[in-house]
Formats: sequence, structure tokens, C-alpha cells
Amino acid sequence: MLKTLKLCVVVTAAALVTPPVLGADFPSHPVKLIVTAPAGGGEDTEARAIAPFVEKHLGQPVVIENQAGAGGKIAFEKFQKAARDGYTLITYTFPKSVIIEYQGKTGYKTRDFTPIFAWSRSSQILVVNSESWKTFDEFLKAAKAKPLSGGLSGRGSTTHLMGLIGFGALGIDKVNWVPYQGGRGTVAALAGKHLDFTICLAGTAASLIRSGKLRPLILFSDKRDPYYPNVPVPKDFGYDMSFVPTLRGVEAPPGTPSDIVKILEDAFTKAVQEEGFIDIATKRKMVLVPVSSKEFAKAVADAYVHVGKFQALLKK
Repeated sequence: MLKTLKLCVVVTAAALVTPPVLGADFPSHPVKLIVTAPAGGGEDTEARAIAPFVEKHLGQPVVIENQAGAGGKIAFEKFQKAARDGYTLITYTFPKSVIIEYQGKTGYKTRDFTPIFAWSRSSQILVVNSESWKTFDEFLKAAKAKPLSGGLSGRGSTTHLMGLIGFGALGIDKVNWVPYQGGRGTVAALAGKHLDFTICLAGTAASLIRSGKLRPLILFSDKRDPYYPNVPVPKDFGYDMSFVPTLRGVEAPPGTPSDIVKILEDAFTKAVQEEGFIDIATKRKMVLVPVSSKEFAKAVADAYVHVGKFQALLKK
């Protein structure tokens, strides 16, 4: 009897010190989603659009917290030290984060974070003033004849990346690139005839294209945009080139356990299938392209190759 009692005590004690299974009761309280951009921008509006639908499938509130500054560098510096418990996530605009890492010293490596899910894809589009060239062929002929002025949302930006890669493939040797503070500045300058063309995210020029002030000539993508079905892509002209689309999604801190990642990934996957979210995305002309955690990780790894080549081009 005494031996039996001792055995029970030992078993009970062991049960008390057995560590809990990670993610067993996740989530049990609100999840914070850090947005690395100011309120009102594309990254912020997309995060706020999807959050309520993620809440529905997580069973807990998703609280948005804006931490803008240095293109997201400041937020990522803090985020890398966050607990790997799934309660703190961060928005990720790809490949912007990789470019920032290459441009200056950061206390983190983008590839070390844990990809959860990406929901939208945006491609770069080349637009001109509606009173100038009517077709891409006309533009290409003019661009090869003499250097044109092209607007960028900042030197070293994703638009600059696509501009150098795309124009190199098109055989355009010289361009007078003019950097602005953000894409909206470039399209405004183009509408005012201060530039010959600009390259920007497709959605950035949407209102000016609809109003007839700007004309899209080519979309730098492997397939046409559903919101711009009549805008050709390079392969329509026989060009074979690399593309670096902008993906928007969320990541967790480095080393987040796989069971927690799976719970979060499933919640976001179900959220983008909600009719309410699809309606919002359609109104905002978001191209929904669900990207799994595994696919997201591969896209990040591939970005290092493209951005590395880009940095070499910038030094020329």
C-alpha cells in the first residue's frame, strides 16, 4: 500500500511539472498585428480589411497597431525580439523589406522571420500621360531614341527595381530616373506633364487611369491583371523577363512553433475566402492571390537573388 501511494505521488508530481504543449490553447487572448506603415496607406487599409475576418476564425480580436518609420525597419527591429507565441504578428510587404535590408544595416535578416500567409499580389505598371503615346510600341521606340524622364517612388524602391530589370530586358539603355516620396507623387507629376512616364503599383494609378488623365501601356507581370484586362504584359510582345511582384501578408517572430503557425495560417486562409472580404478586395481592386506559409518562405528566399542583382545595378 505504501509503495502504491509513493508511486501515485511520483506520477502526480511528474504531471505537474510536464511542460504544456505549445499552441494547445492558442489563441486565448487578443492577437496584435503591427502595421509597418502609417494609417490610411495601402498596407494599413488591407490589414484593417482582413482583420475582422481573421478574428472570426481565430475566435479572438486582432488589434492593429501602426509602427511607421524608416520603411518598416524600426518596427522589424523591435519585432524580432517579440515572444514567439503567436500573439504578435507584423505586416510584410515583399520585396520592400528585403530591399531595406540591403540598403543599410539592420539588426535582423528578413529570411529569419516566420512567414504566415500572404493574401494579395500587386504588379508594377508603366503609365504615361494620356496626351502622349498611344501604344507600348510607340513608347518603346521613343525610349530607345533618347533618354526619357521616369518617375519612381524613391531611389532603391520596388518600382526602381522593376524599372531597371524591365528596361534592361526591353533594351532601353538610358533613363533619367526621378525619385519621389511615394507612388502617388509620381502619378500626380505625370498627370501634370512633369514626367514622360512612371512605373508604379497598378492600384496607385487607378483613379487617374479611370479619369482618363493617364494611360497604362504595359504591366510587368507574367499574366494580365483582372482589373486591367486590356493592358498587355511583356510576353504579349515576345519578351521573357523576371518579375518581382509585391506581396502583402503577415509574419511571426523567428522560431515561432509550427503548430501555432498552422493555426494562424488556417485562420488567414479561411478569411480570404469570406464573401465579405472578397467584396472589399474587389472594391479596392486588390488582386487576391493566397500564398501559403511554405510558398511565402520560398518567395522571400528568391527575392534575395533579385534584390542582390538590383543592388549591383544601382552601383553602376
